[in-house]
Amino acid sequence: MPTLQAPPEATTLVGRSLPRTNGRDRRRAAITAPRLAPGRYLAIEDADDVVVIEIAEDVLRLGRSVSADVMLEHLSVSRRHAVVARRGEDTVLLDDRSLNGVIVNGERVREAVLQHGDEIHIGDVAMRYLHVT
Repeated sequence: MPTLQAPPEATTLVGRSLPRTNGRDRRRAAITAPRLAPGRYLAIEDADDVVVIEIAEDVLRLGRSVSADVMLEHLSVSRRHAVVARRGEDTVLLDDRSLNGVIVNGERVREAVLQHGDEIHIGDVAMRYLHVT
């Protein structure tokens, strides 16, 4: 499988290695070009790669469960950890009653309207929100 490339802003995620996303999500992240099409994305640090997943649906569930839309395989992630939802023109991140919480730009939140470049921690898994116009 080729190494996924991400835009420069996605490669400035936290410098520590994090667990790999599962194969299903790596296959969904079929964006290999350095320029992303207009849209909303989560860039997830995945060991030495950055996996970029498009937020194409109105609701995207993040968690450790196999029923999650984006499955994050790390013990710090709850089975149902967080939800990314569209509210009009906004993209909102909601804590789904997780044990370890949701952190946006260093602050624990129950709900946050995401802005391009926001750093998100779901448990110990780091990611960045990208809104490409």
